Amino acid sequence: MKKFLFIIALLSIVSILMGQSLTGIVESAKNVNMNYKLYELNLEKTRLDYDKGVIEAINQKAEIAAQINRLSGENKSQSNLSSFYSEVLEDIFDVKIQTLNMTIAELTVKSAKLDYEDNDNLYNKGLVAYTGLKNASITYRDAQTDLEQVKVDLELAQKNFKRHTGLEWTDLELFILDYQTLLISESEWLNNSKTVGISQYNLDMAEYDIKNLSSNSSLFDRKIANIGLEQAEIDLEMTKENVLNQKNNYEDSLYFMHKQLYTSQEKVTIAKEDYDDVKNRHSKGLVSDKELFAQERSYLNTLSQYYSRLKSYWTTLSGYIISADKNMEAVIRDNLKKIESETKEKE
Repeated sequence: MKKFLFIIALLSIVSILMGQSLTGIVESAKNVNMNYKLYELNLEKTRLDYDKGVIEAINQKAEIAAQINRLSGENKSQSNLSSFYSEVLEDIFDVKIQTLNMTIAELTVKSAKLDYEDNDNLYNKGLVAYTGLKNASITYRDAQTDLEQVKVDLELAQKNFKRHTGLEWTDLELFILDYQTLLISESEWLNNSKTVGISQYNLDMAEYDIKNLSSNSSLFDRKIANIGLEQAEIDLEMTKENVLNQKNNYEDSLYFMHKQLYTSQEKVTIAKEDYDDVKNRHSKGLVSDKELFAQERSYLNTLSQYYSRLKSYWTTLSGYIISADKNMEAVIRDNLKKIESETKEKE
């Protein structure tokens, strides 16, 4: 347990250093990432259209229409921003995971080569059949092919990272943001929702149409206006329900991901201890190279699973934060300050 707590503290310290780099990655990506450029362009267009709409509005209905257009544009920009963070996070984790995969593939090649050499030696001494040697040869060749493929995958992941961020890859660790400190109430979620705002303005417009019907309007026109009002009321309630379902789905996913992450982190700690033990015994000549390679692969596979879960957690949390209309960068900075403060207290 003490070792586990020490590793957690160490990860927190590494995370602080990483967090500064993560902020730098985001800042650099803003200059080259297409999703962020679309975000800025859509946001600027929305502001210009809104200013024009307000200036040209001749009545309250036109003002409401301008507000609807503004929220629709902001909703689109919010989607671009979510795609931006999702893409950057995906690129970071893809490189990390592919780097691990390459090391695993290299170890597999080394192990397969040892198997082939052992079988070749045994075959030359007449101790194994030719089929055994042939199978070992095929396994070795397949391992080499897999390594070539993993290298290509890693190169592609690094190219994507550079294209989307404008930076060369340097390794970094990612901390686990505490999602519970970022949860907001249902009322705040609804107030910040662009789609709920649009539905509310549609209701306002329907009410405006009824209040401003001509005194000599036909029965048909009055019925149409009343139907429009009822539709807008239903649409608002349905939109609120859908938006709250989105919030609950996010939070349920984050709850289970968060629990799984810490379980996965403990597994990494155990796998690392097992690997260190085997490595120590290997240095004393007590275990074979193949046993060492197998234990290292086991550790790296466990670490890869952890990063895969952390990737899902980060992308889900970024979606939650942006859907809540919160500033993602501010959230990262605030959490880094909190981690730094807690680390100093522990010291």
